[in-house]
Amino acid sequence: MRFSTNSDFQQSLSGLTTLRANLSLWQQQVSTGKRLLTAAEDPAASAQVLNLGERMSTLEQFTRNANLVGLRLTDQETALSAALTTLQRVRELVVQAKGALTSADRRYINAEIRQRRDELTSLANTRNASGEYLFAGGAVKTAPFSSNDGVVSYSGDQTRRALPIAEGRTLAEGFTGAEAFMAIRSGNGTFVTALGVTNTGTGRVVDDAVTDPTAYLGDGFRIVFTASNTFDVVNDTTGATLLSAQGFVAGQAISFNGSTLAITGEPVTGDTFSTHPSPNQPVFATLNGLIGALDTTATTGAQAAQLSFLMDRSLVNIDQALDKFTELRTSLGALQNTLESQLQANDDLKQHLTLVKGTLEDADPVEAISNVTRYSHALEAALAAFAKVQSLSLFNYLR
Repeated sequence: MRFSTNSDFQQSLSGLTTLRANLSLWQQQVSTGKRLLTAAEDPAASAQVLNLGERMSTLEQFTRNANLVGLRLTDQETALSAALTTLQRVRELVVQAKGALTSADRRYINAEIRQRRDELTSLANTRNASGEYLFAGGAVKTAPFSSNDGVVSYSGDQTRRALPIAEGRTLAEGFTGAEAFMAIRSGNGTFVTALGVTNTGTGRVVDDAVTDPTAYLGDGFRIVFTASNTFDVVNDTTGATLLSAQGFVAGQAISFNGSTLAITGEPVTGDTFSTHPSPNQPVFATLNGLIGALDTTATTGAQAAQLSFLMDRSLVNIDQALDKFTELRTSLGALQNTLESQLQANDDLKQHLTLVKGTLEDADPVEAISNVTRYSHALEAALAAFAKVQSLSLFNYLR
């Protein structure tokens, strides 16, 4: 029979519209793979999905930061490794120079040490692939080290650059040039020794060390020879005499202020030997001191003692710089390990967030395909029935 009223027609039409809408919804789920197509469908779940998306976006930025930090750490480690090699070569040259060499040999060695100093300066001004200076601190666009007739100065800042690699966590990109090349302890790391510039004997200091850190005071001390075989120890800071008229034996330990040292050779009356707390000494200053020593010609026993002492002290200071470079490389390795652990943690969190987000927004493919089939059949049947009924007339019923 035909539709008896207009409302029946509208009701049937509405049913068809609903079927089409449901079919379209499930078809979109199949094509997109997503259950949440609009926020109105499930406001609470949509809000959670939005929040998870923002967290995942932030996490991706953390990962990009971490990868960038990793590259910069690797660049610094490579530069410091090269600096170690350069300085180890200088050490070999110093050991050679301490031997019985001709003046020509010493000039050759000194020329190479100058080259190595310039090479070290170049390494301290290493730039990364982006053109940024690795050891400039925050002033990455300006060369941190400059040389004026071999005197190297640092103009970078003291800022350790860092980037966030996780929520509430930043990681340094390495060390500043001041830390790597300038802030190097001299002497034995606690105090340094020196010979009096007016000494006329052949005495020089060896085997200096701290023996009792609890008794050590950070004062300056002076050993004054009152005769060739006796000496006093004076506290230069307070003026007090610690030891008086002590008998001298070459090479025998002299102990005071929680420390010990020995004097070899033959000091004479009026000669002095001093100790004072170790200052930081740039590696470039150590090399320049070495270059100056090798340029010196010793014509007296006292000058030979001074030269030998300067060579020994240069070796000690080079070893301090080598230790510093090694320490920094170890620290860079530790930062790399921290970075790798955080990258793994970021990846684990990303997988978890992806799973939770998928649970909220992803469609069930089996359910979606089943419903597409079901609503397709239902719509086909409804359309057929609608068309058949709509085509009937009163004459069809009178026949």
